[in-house]
Amino acid sequence: MRRQLLDLIICPNCQKNEFEISVAEENEIEIRKGDLVCIGCDNHFEIDEGILNLLAEPTEEVVSEQKGWAELVNAVENTDELMLSLPDALDEHKPAWASMAVNFHYMWSQLQLSGDERVLDLGSGRCWSTRYFAREGCYAVGLDIVPTKYVGLQTADIYIEHDNAYFERILGDMNRLPFQKEAFDLIYVAATIHHSSDLTVSMNQIQLMLKPGGRLVLINEPTVGVFQDKTLDCVEVEYGINEHVYWFREYRKALRQAGMSYKLYPYMGSYHPALAYVNITKKKITKQMAPDYIWLPVVYSQLSLFGGILNIIAEKPIN
Repeated sequence: MRRQLLDLIICPNCQKNEFEISVAEENEIEIRKGDLVCIGCDNHFEIDEGILNLLAEPTEEVVSEQKGWAELVNAVENTDELMLSLPDALDEHKPAWASMAVNFHYMWSQLQLSGDERVLDLGSGRCWSTRYFAREGCYAVGLDIVPTKYVGLQTADIYIEHDNAYFERILGDMNRLPFQKEAFDLIYVAATIHHSSDLTVSMNQIQLMLKPGGRLVLINEPTVGVFQDKTLDCVEVEYGINEHVYWFREYRKALRQAGMSYKLYPYMGSYHPALAYVNITKKKITKQMAPDYIWLPVVYSQLSLFGGILNIIAEKPIN
C-alpha cells in the first residue's frame, strides 16, 4: 500500500480515520510489510505483500469463502501468463472465459473514462479488472476477502510489475466497507454481489461510498427466472463458498431502496437464446436501427421470466 490510501480508509471497528503506520519493509513502489494502528480504538491491521488487511472480525461466511477459494486455486493450472491474458485467456482456457471476456469489453466501452476517476473494484479477486482501471490512469483500489495468489489479491503483483501501473489492494468485507463516505467516483462489481446474503445492505454500502453523481457498474451477475428454483448445486457451494442467485426484481428493489437510478444493458454472452438474438442485433445493426426501445424490453423480460446475466450501470443522485 501507499500512504495516500490513509486518506480514504476508516477503521472497520470504530469508523475513525486516525492511524499510525509502522513500516517493516518498503520498496520504490509501496509499503510491502508493516502495521497500521487505529488511534481511536488501538486495533492493529497488518500490511503484508502490499495488501492492507481490514477484515476485522470476519464473519463465518467470509472465513468459509476464504477457505473454499484457497482450496479451489488448484482446480485449473494457473500461471502468470494466464493471469496477464485475462479476461481473454489463453489456449484451452479461452472457452471458459469467452462469454465473460466479450461482455467485459462491451461494458468497458460504455464507461468512457477520463482517467481521473477514483475507482473501487469491489470483489476484485485476481485483480485483472482493477488492472484495466489502473492502466487507464485511474486511482484504483481492489477489495476482496481472498489474498491467495491466482484467485485473490496477491495476483496483483504480476500486473503491477508487468504494467508499471499501480493500484491498491485491501482485504475487506463488502457489507462493512472500510472507506470514508463519498470516496469513489465509480464502483465496479463483477460477478461478486451475488455472494452477499443481503443485497439491500450491500447496495446501501455502495451508495454511501459513491460521490454524488458517481456510478455503480454491475456486470456478469447471475439472475434466476421468477418460476425457477433458487437452490444452487455447484462446486463452489460444495467448497463452502457463499453463492446465491437472485431474481431480477430483487436487484431492482435494492437499487431503488439505495436511491439509485439505473440503466440496463444487454449481456454479450450467449447463455440464453433470447439474449443471444438481442446481442447479435445489438452488435450487427446500427443504433438507429436497433434503438433501446426495441432491445430493452426483450432483455427486461428475459431477466424477469427466465433469468440470465445482469449488466447495469446505476447512478447516485447529485442532490
